[in-house]
Amino acid sequence: MSYCTIEDLRNEGVTEEEYEDSKLEKLIQAACEYIDRITGQWFEPREKIIKLDGRGGHNLVLPIFLSEVEYIKADDELITDYILYNRMEDRAYPKIYRELKWPKGKLNIIISGTFGYTDENGNAPADIKRIAMKLALYYFPSISDYEALSEQNLSGKIISETTDGHSYSLASSSYTDSITGDTEIDNVLKSYKRSGFYMAVV
Repeated sequence: MSYCTIEDLRNEGVTEEEYEDSKLEKLIQAACEYIDRITGQWFEPREKIIKLDGRGGHNLVLPIFLSEVEYIKADDELITDYILYNRMEDRAYPKIYRELKWPKGKLNIIISGTFGYTDENGNAPADIKRIAMKLALYYFPSISDYEALSEQNLSGKIISETTDGHSYSLASSSYTDSITGDTEIDNVLKSYKRSGFYMAVV
């Protein structure tokens, strides 16, 4: 999983003398995992099988954008009479329409396919890439133990940064007015955050 690259961070001024590639890979991974956890979705194509509750309606609301279907089953029956809304403008509210309605049941709808909120080229959206880079750079404090830093996982809130110097400041854990304290990052995370959708078993 990678929404940005080592090269992206190098272009931000991070030198090999400061941080070797293996450390940057860990920082990028931590940033991407954080984005996934906060938003409740992911931003790269992933082949998944998910199970959903059938609600008896025409529209099956999906927890994550589905770009390509391998198969769909309802009550163990293969379903082919559906319309997948997989246009770029459907990414925020993904669904599958069926004229005959989806049968009611608990986890009785099985969907296999390629999921992920991506651009038309299958890449992370530009603003997600940008905040992944910023979050990775926030993982450049004076803490040398990566595992301890990973466990901290922004439990304090970011309130300032110095990109070129790779420094940052954290507020106390009582600072709860925003997700990170960085307006750009918070706005992007909130704009992609999923809420009020049918939960799926992935």
